[in-house]
Amino acid sequence: MMLRQFLNPPNWFTAASMFCGLYSIVLATGVGGDQNFYRAGLMILFAGVFDTIDGSVARLTKTGSEFGVQLDSLVDVVSFGIAPAVLLYAWGTHALGLVGLAGAFFFALCGVFRLARFNCKTDGTKTLFTEGLTITMGGSMVAAAVMAHARALPDQDIPPVGILAIAMALALLMVSSVPFRGWKTLKLRRRDILGISLMLGFTLLMAVRYDISLAFFTALTIYSASGPVEALVTRKWTVADEAGVGMAAMAGPDSVVREALDALDALDEEDEGA
Repeated sequence: MMLRQFLNPPNWFTAASMFCGLYSIVLATGVGGDQNFYRAGLMILFAGVFDTIDGSVARLTKTGSEFGVQLDSLVDVVSFGIAPAVLLYAWGTHALGLVGLAGAFFFALCGVFRLARFNCKTDGTKTLFTEGLTITMGGSMVAAAVMAHARALPDQDIPPVGILAIAMALALLMVSSVPFRGWKTLKLRRRDILGISLMLGFTLLMAVRYDISLAFFTALTIYSASGPVEALVTRKWTVADEAGVGMAAMAGPDSVVREALDALDALDEEDEGA
């Protein structure tokens, strides 16, 4: 019964995410008033907050459903695909004519392709790495860039080609196979703790010293660049390359030790046979 879906609490937050995406489009285009790029970007970030909350609410209330999963994906297309694409076009790529329109469309298209690939491959299990930049992070990165520009350089236009380059880079990252880390890959190791502390400290400094939009832009830029940089360093360009690491991390310590002992036993048997 459809009324039950309207009354399902997680769907309220999913609907709120969609409203933020729609309102972002209204603010970016200036329908009914002046264009406000800062608030348009802020609405996309709010959409990201609601997109995160709906899953938590579904788990807490045990009201998750296949309907909610499909609804969430459709809303993501609006809030993190279409709304950021419109924002990119209104922000500056419109000056390039059809090329600028094609660039904004390409960003949205790659976001939808990224989401479709995820929906086809997901089987309900949690993975340590995501394949390509998620559409949520791609759309949020556009919003953060627009907000940072509106605050730091309100009277200075960014060359349309530069905005198009940002759109292309994010679009290609979304449809790429580059592994991006999730929270489950982080362990209580000195290296991870130090890296997180430095990133959070620098982000907090930007927020306090300048503006919260610059903090969002800094944090999201670091994350968006982390996938390609780590792939270059480790030479692991697909999630499949990380499978061995992922299985070891998800397995308990007993299973890891057991595998190591089995390997040593196999070596001993080979030595005896020689």
